[in-house]
Amino acid sequence: MASANLSAALRAPAHPMAKAGYGKRHAPDQAPPRATDFAGLEPREAAIAAYVDRLPEGAAIGYKVLAEELPDFGQQACRSALDRLTRAGHLRRIRVHVTVADGQMRWVTRTYFSRTARDADWWAAHVRFVRGMDAPGQPPAPAAASAGTEAVEEPEPGVRAPRSEAYDVLAGLGRREPRLQLSEGDCVALEHLVGEWLARGVGREQLTQALTSGLPASVHSAGPLLRKRLETKMPPSPAPQPERDHPSEQIVGMVMMCLFCDEDETTTTLDHGVCRDCHAAVARDEAMGLTGDVPDTFLARPRAEVDVAARMAELRSATVRPVLPAPRPRR
Repeated sequence: MASANLSAALRAPAHPMAKAGYGKRHAPDQAPPRATDFAGLEPREAAIAAYVDRLPEGAAIGYKVLAEELPDFGQQACRSALDRLTRAGHLRRIRVHVTVADGQMRWVTRTYFSRTARDADWWAAHVRFVRGMDAPGQPPAPAAASAGTEAVEEPEPGVRAPRSEAYDVLAGLGRREPRLQLSEGDCVALEHLVGEWLARGVGREQLTQALTSGLPASVHSAGPLLRKRLETKMPPSPAPQPERDHPSEQIVGMVMMCLFCDEDETTTTLDHGVCRDCHAAVARDEAMGLTGDVPDTFLARPRAEVDVAARMAELRSATVRPVLPAPRPRR
């Protein structure tokens, strides 16, 4: 019912775009579009997921915007649907630390959408992927499958996202210098510092040389030693460059946020991308029956694909007065 009513909305060509640098982003390693995409979801969630999937990168996909563009649903219904899509593994909202061409750093908020459902471990690994996959001129993430193949095997949930360049530099130090063998935890903890070196224009070989040269005869703990070197020898930010229309970006770091509020994983506990307070608010709306279709009388514009003739006949039949028998004459 609701998904059929959305068919006209799916063709809407003028969906609002988010502020530059924000909005929707495609997650990596997705299977190509198929007719069975979102078949396991409820009709409302499947319809909204299909609509979001068709939107370009940078589109605004908050629940308030979706409620304006999809007239069959109100804000509570769209919020509930996004909550379920997040729990199903299709959405995550991520705060991204980027460096722009003039060397300045800033935080932007992006909502990553995956046509292929992912589990929590995959999304957690994706947050550590800071190579700059959606920045102009950066190498793309590995494709889900080669183009032109008819049958595509969908990636298994839980597949680890590609490692960042910063992580690779740290993991490779032990091969260059055995005294600098690092654990996975050490690499993750130092990743953001190496990412900042790379963002400031230092090449991998130059960075490796800076970390491996002049070591003491014995290294008792490689992690703290490298942290001190990365912090004290941090190169200066590059000189400002002339402003360009579309400055390139390099992603330095990411942190997962609640889909609906400004809390992130450093300040609160997230359950499948949603904080406890926001999930409780969605649950209250659902318990009160506020997440269903919008009644016709409250629509901002006429509902799509209405059979006008049938509707008019229905209205006429409802307004016709029944014919009552004539009263008997009184004696």
